[in-house]
Amino acid sequence: MTISTNLTGGIDVGNGYVKGLIRGPHSSGASDADVIDLPSGVALITRSNALPAPDREAPAKMEGDFYNELDVSFSSPLIGDQYRRLFGVRALSAQGAFEEFDVIGHRSKAQQELSKILVLGAFAAKAVRDHVRVNGTLPPAEEVLSVRARVALALPINVYLSHRTSYAAEFMSGIHTVTVHNFETPVTVKLRFMDVRVIPEGASAQYAITAKGEPLMEAMLSDVRRRGLPLEGITPADVLAAQHTIGIDIGEGTVNFPVFTAGQFNADASMTFKKGYGSVLTDAMKAMRDRGFQTGFTSRKQLSEYLHAGPSPLKLNFYDRVKGYVDEETMFFAKEVAEQFGRVLAVVGATTEVAYVYGGGAGAGAVKEYLYGALLAKAAEMNSEDSFPTLYLDSSYSRHLNREGLYIAAETVEHKAVAQPATKRSKRALTEESQGLADAAV
Repeated sequence: MTISTNLTGGIDVGNGYVKGLIRGPHSSGASDADVIDLPSGVALITRSNALPAPDREAPAKMEGDFYNELDVSFSSPLIGDQYRRLFGVRALSAQGAFEEFDVIGHRSKAQQELSKILVLGAFAAKAVRDHVRVNGTLPPAEEVLSVRARVALALPINVYLSHRTSYAAEFMSGIHTVTVHNFETPVTVKLRFMDVRVIPEGASAQYAITAKGEPLMEAMLSDVRRRGLPLEGITPADVLAAQHTIGIDIGEGTVNFPVFTAGQFNADASMTFKKGYGSVLTDAMKAMRDRGFQTGFTSRKQLSEYLHAGPSPLKLNFYDRVKGYVDEETMFFAKEVAEQFGRVLAVVGATTEVAYVYGGGAGAGAVKEYLYGALLAKAAEMNSEDSFPTLYLDSSYSRHLNREGLYIAAETVEHKAVAQPATKRSKRALTEESQGLADAAV
């Protein structure tokens, strides 16, 4: 027996964290959507050392952060094995082979299996969560949850230019079966993607920035004025109306510079810098080892979570030493990002009206402390006669902008599909049509 449902989501699969919004058929908009925020890593387990919870506990589990406790296996053309994987925070302390994105090698995020694992797992978790919350119980063992999904995803700009169509087509190729093992009764979810929209990282954030309107602009203008740039006569409405902008999206594996010219995404001027805050953490771990400071951190993800949690009184000295290494690498990173910003300004600086700084790495550690001043100095150096505002978004919401923009994009495609139902066309034609909407929108 099959139970069918429809899900729509925007998933920002970052090298450091997965941020997403997924709405089910019983939700009316983004305010009712599930919020996903989990480390971009899974623990692959080859033996059954994860104890399933009793079925009766399913309703209580769904009220917690189920996405960060997920235990799943896959049968999909996108996944090369059927081993079980633990997700999110649970994966960080599990006995298993920890998988995170390779930010050093030459395989792009689109080519790494982990990006598909995280998206498929998130949609499967949402399907199970919705069923339990509506029915009060898990589906019987013989029943299958069948999902028709629409999703908007992002790729680094350089990867987007070459892989956007093939990346979308991979998700739309056939049925993806996900088995959820969190409970005594495994739950089978079959996913079929009806629309997959791919947008350049950073560009998707422009949707959300525009949607937040003048209050956000006022807060950012106040911040930059406190740093000595007067910007006399410039109002929030002026900034919101800007058509020539640069985004500086600080991620864990990359920094993306999406450029908009006359309101349209300018692929010729946009670029990706292949380092991010994850590079800072990796370099700091190497520096600690090289100098004989043994910390016990086994991954940059562990180091990131440790710094985010803050020190305990018993470990204050140790925390300060670790933070010192990370701050040193952050300073070097800020100088490199400012130089890359200068390269973009060399192309479009004369017409740029405003630059925005955002992303999960923008508010990490001491990044803002070192980076903001370096960016303002570079903008003044490159445009001494006509300074424009470089606005640094607050970390409390900047790391979510791509997620929110992707969700808006997914809903836009959904509304158009409902208004103009598709006739029978090939999967390739549907993929290219959906991607065409994405390209036009950004």
